[in-house]
Amino acid sequence: MSSGRSFKLNSGYSIPLIGLGTWQSGPNEVANAVEFALKHGYRHIDAAAVYDNEAEVGAGIKASGVPRDQFFLTSKLWNTHHRAGDVEEALDQSLKDLGTDYLDLYLIHWPISFRKPQNATERFPIDPSDEGVHVVDVPIKETWQAMESLVKKGKIRSIGISNFTKEKTEEILAFAEIKPAVNQIEAHPYLQQPGLLAWSKQQNILITAYSPSGNNIYNLPKAIDDPEIITIAKSLSKTPAQVLIQWAVQRGTAVLPKSVTPSRIAENFEDFELPQEAFKKINSLDKNHRYNVPVRLGVNVFGEHTEEFLKGARMAWIAKQREIKAAA
Repeated sequence: MSSGRSFKLNSGYSIPLIGLGTWQSGPNEVANAVEFALKHGYRHIDAAAVYDNEAEVGAGIKASGVPRDQFFLTSKLWNTHHRAGDVEEALDQSLKDLGTDYLDLYLIHWPISFRKPQNATERFPIDPSDEGVHVVDVPIKETWQAMESLVKKGKIRSIGISNFTKEKTEEILAFAEIKPAVNQIEAHPYLQQPGLLAWSKQQNILITAYSPSGNNIYNLPKAIDDPEIITIAKSLSKTPAQVLIQWAVQRGTAVLPKSVTPSRIAENFEDFELPQEAFKKINSLDKNHRYNVPVRLGVNVFGEHTEEFLKGARMAWIAKQREIKAAA
């Protein structure tokens, strides 16, 4: 039952390799999920300000009765608070909501900055010039150095990044006093990113995989439904989700399965070893298929699109929002 495997980060702290993800977990569900997970043996909870459920995550932590020093807690800095003077404010709100005085890990959620709105809980401020999301330029060095200062204050133990490419990570390594400990990225059999994984291992930066079964918000084929995965799962008397979680661990990443269903939370935490043949079959499924690409922002986050495409995607999103407003 217990998945006690952990990885020692470059900061010297250890992170359990299987954590409970809380993205898209509803406010009325996530507290119970976190409470159950911690009581069941999970020792790693992954949260974020933009999920708008950190107070409920905190309630679940409190209800579990598990002492704070016995589990690993992650949160993420949202795009509206990248300015040096805004980072601590964002952190303090997460600490308050989560009911703790420190985080084990704090990540820059995206390598994209938004204008800070007057309402601190507004996540996607609108640019009055074109009615798209208000993207601004904040040097990554400014944000990172503010994160480093919070480590020195004792409010954070380790710092890292999320959705960063190798090139973006190298920008930080060029000036960082404290090296990123983790890069949390979309990773599953359809998007394996072997180059980024291998390079990150060389740099002693742990890759943590989100959406390990594929993403369920775009109605596109997912790895969890792949016939090969289903066949492997049946042969091992496991669920497809269990197979994908263990594959992620065996390739040297931490992984964040998400569920609010107690039986699935428990299943996702089981330890077993994938046979090498099964592991290799899953490795062969890579399609370089990324689900989570915020093209509506008009920003080339992953270096995979042309400026023309991104401009069109931004304009299409703006047009759709105008249609929605007109119909309201």
